[in-house]
Amino acid sequence: MSRVILYDKDGTLLNFQKLWTPYARKSIDSFVERFDMENVREALSRDLGYVDGVIQANSTIAAGTGSQIHQVFESYHEGGGQWAKDFYEENIDLLYQDMALIDGAREVLVKGMNKGYKNVIVTSDSRDSTMRFIEKFQLDEYIYDVICGDDNDFKKPDYRVVKSFIDSHDFELSDYVMIGDNEADTLLGYDEGLFTIGVLSGTCSKEHLKGADMVIESVEDLFDQEGNFILDA
Repeated sequence: MSRVILYDKDGTLLNFQKLWTPYARKSIDSFVERFDMENVREALSRDLGYVDGVIQANSTIAAGTGSQIHQVFESYHEGGGQWAKDFYEENIDLLYQDMALIDGAREVLVKGMNKGYKNVIVTSDSRDSTMRFIEKFQLDEYIYDVICGDDNDFKKPDYRVVKSFIDSHDFELSDYVMIGDNEADTLLGYDEGLFTIGVLSGTCSKEHLKGADMVIESVEDLFDQEGNFILDA
């Protein structure tokens, strides 16, 4: 059976906490210092979704696009959004260095490709960061296509994020499976009937993965010992 596996990136293929927790702390520290706004640190952290040193499930940092994150900074200081965008671009090389794959992520992509599946990354992150991720871990040969947060004006879980891709390929909707670590992924295409699998390798526990048809620990569980996909085993 042909399948198209839609993979979220951060928290699904990429170790989310190792990369984004230090960045969240650093960006908040730098913002309050730059604008002399120590008094907003707690509120800003909460609105971003960084509480007590932990990124919260389904928060702006965990599930939002870059523009949504920048809007939070803008809400605290005029020009804060542009500052946040510039800060991200200034630190993208450091983020690149801190990227780490989820255990088994490469092997899962290889297994899918070897079965004739199309591996597609569907992420809220920027195309620049996503292509750096693919380059760093030499995943290009395993990835059929990439849909990024700055490719269009739609944001997960809006089905229109993937609609043009689906409409342009000769697969049935039942051939598609979305894999992700937050409800922006597990609610993607919910009304249209897209099958979604939640993973617990990111910021969410099972109760946060609204709309998921199935929940597993991580992408390592997508294929069994014989190489059968979880929905075909």
